[in-house]
Amino acid sequence: MAPAPANMLLAVHCKKGDHLDLKDPIWSYICATYSDQQAHDAADDLAAVQQLRNDVVGLTGSLPDLRDTLARYYKALTVMETRFPISKDRTHVMISFTWYDAFRASKRTEQYSIHFEKAAIMFNLGAVLTQQALACDRTQDQGMKDAAKKFQEAAGAFAHLRDVAALRVEQPRPVDISPECASMLERLCLAQAQECVFEKARADKKSPALLARLTKQVSAFYSEVLRLLNSPPLNQHFDKSWTAHVQVKETLYDVESQLQQAAQLHKDDDIAPEIARLKEAHKSLILVKGQTKNCGKELVDNIKYDEEVLSTALVKAERENATVYLQRVPNFADLPPIQPYILVKSLPLTDVDASQESLFQSVIPDSSAKALSKYTEMVDNLIRQQKDKLEAASDEARLRLREWDMPEALQALDAGSAAALPDGLRAELEQLEDHGGVRHLHDLAAQIKDLRRVSIEELKKVETSLDKESSEDAEMRDKYGSRWNRPASAALNSSMREKIAGYNANLTAAGDSDARLEQRLMQNNAAFSALSIDAAVSQMPRLQAPMVSVGDEEPAMVVASLRKALAEIDELSAERASIEEALKEERNRDNILPKLMASSGRSDNIFTDELKKYDELKVNVDANVARQSELLVVINKNTAAYRQAFGFREWRQACEGAASGMRSKVALFLEVRDNFSEGLRFYMSLQEAISHLAQQVGDYSMTRQIQRDDLVEDLERPAQAAQQMQQMSLNPPRGGYGGPQQPPSGPPPPPHSYPPPAYQAGAPQPQGGYNPQAQNPHHYPPPTPQYYHQQPQSQPQYSQPPANPYTQQQPPQQQQAQYGAYSQPMYGQQPQYQAPQPTQQQQQQAYYNPYAQQSQAPPSSAPGAPTHSNPLWGNK
Repeated sequence: MAPAPANMLLAVHCKKGDHLDLKDPIWSYICATYSDQQAHDAADDLAAVQQLRNDVVGLTGSLPDLRDTLARYYKALTVMETRFPISKDRTHVMISFTWYDAFRASKRTEQYSIHFEKAAIMFNLGAVLTQQALACDRTQDQGMKDAAKKFQEAAGAFAHLRDVAALRVEQPRPVDISPECASMLERLCLAQAQECVFEKARADKKSPALLARLTKQVSAFYSEVLRLLNSPPLNQHFDKSWTAHVQVKETLYDVESQLQQAAQLHKDDDIAPEIARLKEAHKSLILVKGQTKNCGKELVDNIKYDEEVLSTALVKAERENATVYLQRVPNFADLPPIQPYILVKSLPLTDVDASQESLFQSVIPDSSAKALSKYTEMVDNLIRQQKDKLEAASDEARLRLREWDMPEALQALDAGSAAALPDGLRAELEQLEDHGGVRHLHDLAAQIKDLRRVSIEELKKVETSLDKESSEDAEMRDKYGSRWNRPASAALNSSMREKIAGYNANLTAAGDSDARLEQRLMQNNAAFSALSIDAAVSQMPRLQAPMVSVGDEEPAMVVASLRKALAEIDELSAERASIEEALKEERNRDNILPKLMASSGRSDNIFTDELKKYDELKVNVDANVARQSELLVVINKNTAAYRQAFGFREWRQACEGAASGMRSKVALFLEVRDNFSEGLRFYMSLQEAISHLAQQVGDYSMTRQIQRDDLVEDLERPAQAAQQMQQMSLNPPRGGYGGPQQPPSGPPPPPHSYPPPAYQAGAPQPQGGYNPQAQNPHHYPPPTPQYYHQQPQSQPQYSQPPANPYTQQQPPQQQQAQYGAYSQPMYGQQPQYQAPQPTQQQQQQAYYNPYAQQSQAPPSSAPGAPTHSNPLWGNK
């Protein structure tokens, strides 16, 4: 199948603006309001701001440079906002800012407001960040990371535009810098950032289950973007291609989510839900194909590719179900929904903070600064007091209701309510259900069976490897007899066979424990299956109204009054949250600096007038708190009547008694679960031990094979040389010498006559070794004139290497006393291998049994083998 087509992402175009003169109007204002000297001191700052503005409007420089310029100009505007009032007032700085709509270039907006200018700059900052994200090379790992980060920063810029900058723009507000448009662009950037995260996860070959959750979140983001695009004022402002692109993207990623989830189900051999998800995805893909008229070619290619992948997977799954699984395909609506997994968020911009900006430090009036600081402190105190009232009301309601056991006590009247369960039992049952209940125990049992099977198979492979080496050694010993002078395999692998025997003994004992534990599970399977909230509730006594009323009020009236009061408490809680949000928004919009700088009167009068805007919110806070106090009095009175009329205390005691049996079953369930968990840890530790043993046996077998091949070569060489000399004597060379050939005087050269490079003449020889001439002193091969005389090579030995491997060679009688361990033969330049020796603690300690504290290891266990003697892994 062809590779997936490229994924199409969107970037936002920058707003375009008209050039204007900032320097002269502000210069004139400083001269008129402050002094010529202060204007002179601000000249350089004014020139710098003018240049920044020209660069911003001209959109000059690379994308990183343009982003830096926009951030610097935004900080300069923040500094100017607190110093120079810009409006149509003749006593203010009269500068008209003109910007064009980013999505409808013919729409032109002009305002005498620095907030309008700041909103336009913040919009362009977010747009440039989207362009930087689109410029990243997403075929590379780092490029995907950079693109995701840039989109999240762009989302942060649009979030700031929505929450702060756009709210201060004068009406009528341009659509592209409205809170609705900023919110839409923020969600779009988050959707594309999540797409980059998905691409990275797919390139890293993450599990299909994770990819399904990531793509589900992408689809959810695009769904929010589509909702905003179809709502006013955006539905009449954006081109149809935007809506078509977002709608197709939403469907494509929902289809991708179903595809990935189906792949996970196929991996788990759950064929029926896989078919249901593939069919649903195919339906969605067919529907969206009719909406591609206004989409780009890339999206059309993506639809075709997904359709091909879907068709192939669906045909394969249906064929397998029809021939192998024969399962009934469920309805898609009955399948559990895919839970989205969000891995992105709007990142706040850190380079637009003007708190450390040094522009225009000499021109701000001290009186205005102090007055603004005082007013800001007054507003903060006012808001803090109102929030404290709201938080105190919430805390009081929560504590009182908890003290009166509300609304749980009232919910006990409803059939099937979990309020009848004691808190501790309900928490335990919820935890058991979250972990899968009895199905979790069966899953643990299945895992133990799989681990046991693998352990047995791996241990059998290790034993087979030793048997094969021993068989080959015995075959060579039968063939060569006394000349096969290396140690027998049984003398070298005894310790490894002891470990194998110990592990087999542990597996036998563990198998008995497994069987007893599974039997215990089967015996209690029905009881464990009933450990659920619903089953426990069904065993609890029912709280019912009395047959005869003994109080002043009817029980039904008491219950109705309680329900109404509790519903109002919930409404008041939601209202408090909205009041806090309103206080925050009012604080963000509150900017009195232009009035302070333009006023020549007392600032206190301005403060009084401006703080009146918070009076309505203060009234709402007081009304909310007062109404809650009234409701709490009503709830307290009715709760006492309710408890008396319904015999609540006696009913609660009866519930505690009925819960005792359920608690004992929960305790037994937890005990069996812990035993299974201990068994799981045992087999995992055993597998690790077997793995170490397999490595040791593999090294041993490889070493023995190399030594065997070298020894066979040494033993066969004299016979080969004799055969060669016999052929030469039967066919002598012509004209090579004048008379008959005479045998050379003296003993013949040794059969193994080429020294390894590591052992030259005069160098120390390795300890011990095999010497064919020493083993067969009376064997002399025929003379071989073509052979050259060299020093004999040291042969491999099977002994535990001493501290210094190059000590003086010992006689053969002393070599036999050293056999018992095995080491890499030291021939030529081959690297020496020495089996790792156990420490004294490892020789004295058996593997720790993770299921129970044992007084000592079983007699059959070998050193280093995991013990497993408790029949139920720690179940006393």
